[in-house]
Amino acid sequence: EATELREAESQENMKTIAEATEGKDSVQTALTVLKTFYEGAAFVQRKFVPTNSDREGNTVADKAPEVFDSEYKGSQESSKGIVGLLEVILTDFDRTISTVTEEEGESAEAFATFKSENEADTNSKEESVGMKEDEVANIESDLVELADSKTSAEESHKQALDELSKLHSMCVAGEETYEERVAKRQKEIEALKDAHDMLENWQS
Repeated sequence: EATELREAESQENMKTIAEATEGKDSVQTALTVLKTFYEGAAFVQRKFVPTNSDREGNTVADKAPEVFDSEYKGSQESSKGIVGLLEVILTDFDRTISTVTEEEGESAEAFATFKSENEADTNSKEESVGMKEDEVANIESDLVELADSKTSAEESHKQALDELSKLHSMCVAGEETYEERVAKRQKEIEALKDAHDMLENWQS
């Protein structure tokens, strides 16, 4: 949006400068034509001084009534007002061109600074976002590894418990006490005695 506004402002400034330059050229041309015309007329009026003239330089012909086919050289008094007005207009055009050109330069410089700072800030934020995304990815990877390690540890723990249970059955639960061994031995002896008695009774 800022770029669009800057482009629109620049186009408007360029249009104003172009129009002012065109107007200045037109006024300059008009001034040249008018100065040439009026200065030429004044030169003609100053150049010829008839010999048979009075103190004011007028001859009999000069004092005769004016005719319409005489050459018109323009009013010198009027020329001063017209030329002066055109010179004021010319100055205004110059001022407009100078002012708008200066403003355009300042605006372009300010926009360039703004754009540079904005791009730098954007790049910094994008870099920061990229770093944070990398950190998140690393954390997620660590969590996956921890989960795998936990599963592996749980399986190892279960296997250890199973092995311990087997060892308990073999080494602890399966071991007879002294009293149990004596009683078992006594039963075996009695069983042998019974068998012996049965054999003797059978032979007799």
